[in-house]
Amino acid sequence: MGKNRSTDRNGNSRNIMDLRLESELDSEGNIVPMKKNGGYKYVSYECEHILFFSSFQLSISLMFSLYCKIYHLAALNTGLFLTSILHWRKPEMGTRRSIDMFMAFLNLLAHALFSLNTNSLCAFVCTCAVILVATFYFVGKKYSYNSYSTIYHLLIHTVGNASALAMYYIYRKKEIDYA
Repeated sequence: MGKNRSTDRNGNSRNIMDLRLESELDSEGNIVPMKKNGGYKYVSYECEHILFFSSFQLSISLMFSLYCKIYHLAALNTGLFLTSILHWRKPEMGTRRSIDMFMAFLNLLAHALFSLNTNSLCAFVCTCAVILVATFYFVGKKYSYNSYSTIYHLLIHTVGNASALAMYYIYRKKEIDYA
């Protein structure tokens, strides 16, 4: 009796959480089902497009890692860029999302090892970035896939890129200083 219940247009009583996971609101505020192709779609159409286009900012760190001749990180950045584009093109729970999450974790691990091998400033930048990204991830999970979750995911992309660019710059400056 104490559960939150909602009634759809056909008079069927369903749990609000079920409606939220399976539907989105149209321009008039009515609940409409999300399209499903195999897995289930977990973000709205607008958020899908915002996150898809934000994935292209990953190419900036890819190009700068190539410029700085850090080829092992460039290879990982390429993998993350491709998996991110492929996932956010049609975001659904499933294999593509799992591969994208794995590539993000692998990229984070490689950048952490790179920063520890460069110098303490680079390690500090990486540590701050990891703390910020983890904070944004868990705050975004709190909002569970609504527009605020999208903003926090955008911040994850931005902080990850900015910290990677800072680490590459520090590495490049170190190489120039010791040349």
